Amino acid sequence: MMNESQTNTELMEKAMSPRLCFGRDLIEKQSAGWQNALVITMPEVWEQARPLFKKGPAHLHFVESMDQEVVEAAEARLPASGLIVGIGGGMALDMAKYAAWKKGAPFLLVPSIASVDACVTNTIAIRDKGRVRYVGFVVPEAVLSDFTLMEKAAPRLNRAGIGDILSIHTGSFDWKLAASRNKDNYDKKAAAETALLVDGLETMAGVVRQVTDEALEWLVRAYAAENRVCLQVGHSRPEEGSEHYFCYNLEYLTGKGFVHGEIVCLGVLLMSRLQENRPHRVARILEETGVRYQPADLGISKDEIFESLLSLPDYVRSESLPYSIINEREPGEELIKHMTADLEF
Repeated sequence: MMNESQTNTELMEKAMSPRLCFGRDLIEKQSAGWQNALVITMPEVWEQARPLFKKGPAHLHFVESMDQEVVEAAEARLPASGLIVGIGGGMALDMAKYAAWKKGAPFLLVPSIASVDACVTNTIAIRDKGRVRYVGFVVPEAVLSDFTLMEKAAPRLNRAGIGDILSIHTGSFDWKLAASRNKDNYDKKAAAETALLVDGLETMAGVVRQVTDEALEWLVRAYAAENRVCLQVGHSRPEEGSEHYFCYNLEYLTGKGFVHGEIVCLGVLLMSRLQENRPHRVARILEETGVRYQPADLGISKDEIFESLLSLPDYVRSESLPYSIINEREPGEELIKHMTADLEF
């Protein structure tokens, strides 16, 4: 009988090398074997995925929210099943992970878009009173990237997948800064590994813009590589820093939901300017990939941008977030005007 340490070790090894499957018609080919399956998705995604099933699932659940109270109540009502299948973007995949975690059930993740890395990360993002919390640790049996499904999404949603790769640019800067102030330990090898992903993104920018099968596979594999580094160092600092803190605060203040990758791209641009960290490189990658990041395109007003940046230091302190450029260079009104001068509102 395995002890808990052995179980945790095996789970971590599985997380470090997830089973990634790529191709066309994967749902059609495999769904017939999903016995007593519970599919967790969203209505608009299900409309696109349903025709790909040879046989409908035994159970179907539509995600309404990832607010903690809603998630807990929904999970308690879900039926027992032989397999949980999450199909969709971040919310659907996180809800599937949450249900699998609570029920101890095997599960598959089927991203319908490449806009977020939730298909390969192992913790679950929930909202607690409007603030992001990460709970649990789970590993899917496989991640199925079915290009037949993913190509049905609006191209902007797949281009948005660059956000959680581009965030390495600012996240690693914050990590190194924290280490220089004796606020954290910095792993040069880990940082170098993730920096190669940003280099790869720069090379792949034109392909990402075209949203080809090659681009979708590259993004998912890049997510997995990034997650592997984060698991190795035991935290997400190689790819998460002030750019994500900006996003969390903006979502908290406005109560709005955004396409994760798009708002992260805006955060990377703004924070690279605050860091004085090659912002022209960031801007070039954004333009070449065609990702939406302008506030006007995302439904964000100038007042909301200013308020989120001005209050960001207080938010970082209140949430006890890891040390970053925000702790050293608080954005005042004049600096914010400079940082946002070329943005479209």
